[in-house]
Amino acid sequence: MEAQQQTAHQAAITFADVSLGYGRRVVLNGVTLEVDGGELVGVIGPNGAGKSTLLRAIFGESDVLTGDVRILGKPIPEMSYRDRARIVGVLPQLPVTNLSFTAEEFVAMGRHPNLGLVQRLSEHDEAIVSSVMDRTDTRRLAKERVDTLSGGDIQRLTLAQALAQEPSVLLLDEPVSQLDLNHALQVLDLVRGLADGGMAVLAIFHDLDLAARYCDRLAVVHDGGLHTTGAPSEVLTAALVREVFGVRAVIVPDALMGSVTVVPVTREMNGLKSRGHRIFVVGGSGAAAPLMRQLVLAGYEVVAAPLNQGDFDQAVAEALGIEHVLLEPFGEVTSDVEAKARDMAAQSDVVLIAEVPFGIGNLGNLRAAIEAKAPIVFVNGFDSSRDYCDGAAIALASAAMRSGAKSAAFTDVLAAVEQIVD
Repeated sequence: MEAQQQTAHQAAITFADVSLGYGRRVVLNGVTLEVDGGELVGVIGPNGAGKSTLLRAIFGESDVLTGDVRILGKPIPEMSYRDRARIVGVLPQLPVTNLSFTAEEFVAMGRHPNLGLVQRLSEHDEAIVSSVMDRTDTRRLAKERVDTLSGGDIQRLTLAQALAQEPSVLLLDEPVSQLDLNHALQVLDLVRGLADGGMAVLAIFHDLDLAARYCDRLAVVHDGGLHTTGAPSEVLTAALVREVFGVRAVIVPDALMGSVTVVPVTREMNGLKSRGHRIFVVGGSGAAAPLMRQLVLAGYEVVAAPLNQGDFDQAVAEALGIEHVLLEPFGEVTSDVEAKARDMAAQSDVVLIAEVPFGIGNLGNLRAAIEAKAPIVFVNGFDSSRDYCDGAAIALASAAMRSGAKSAAFTDVLAAVEQIVD
């Protein structure tokens, strides 16, 4: 499908210092955003922030109170509905579902802006309808009535109808909200291909991982305006996710797609009741992440043994606001760092040692935890499979066990801690 040709260096969609709303109610203020042909821009933000209001302005379903909205350089007020329908395809948040047309007839409606008042579909039009139904995997539904289909089927049919218009601009309001994983990826692969072919796509996403994976840029709508725009890896930071969505998260690289993945740790923890006890956790290699989260949500003050920058446990500790000594990537626990860890452990009510493998680089953490003389709990015990330092780690752990250290399964850790501190 060929997107219509656009003037060189002319944005396909332009919002220039726009205020948008409904009647006198202002929803968004001072929005400036451009979307070029060949670009997929994802709009993200919390519920009620105004994401749909932004898209609706292009079709006159929200009011442009101040500023200028343009499609292919032409102001929206100067374009008839039919003119816009020839250029802009739309997948709304809530597609129409109560129609008695067949699926094929429904998709064919996308050709109407290109036809005369009483003109029938030509062979060319029918070929376009057939093609978009194949591309959206809806051909099998051709003779089914729309009002008998599932929400996911209707969503894909509505996308097919929008593509039948052969638009230059595509607006998608939560395009995969009702789709299973397979069809969600199919639709987004298709949309990504359309953008790569020159179409301008502006799409609302709630799934931040899918937005990061498929979009060239993200536009964050928050607090009555456009908060920030940029490449997904620049926009999706732990600080932004916490500020905009009220979620503490870890942002990890998506090596497969060259993007990032948002790993939610917890919602904001305002109002947690403190238990008044301090727990020292020895972690690393991601072994302590669920343990630290569980303890924090249970109301304990948690501190952690030294952690290397880039380690998943370190990222989770940072997200949870857990005090810890930060080591360089692959940095070793030196004697000075070990002494600091020993002091932190000695000031704690319980020491928890997660299922961490120990080598020369982090053996000091184990030694500091044991020498602090606080009550110790080994999570899921300790055996030689975690010793990568010629028996030194198992020797320390065995001595601690003989001196009264306990072992608890992960599911029983909280109970073991409560037994010690109560």
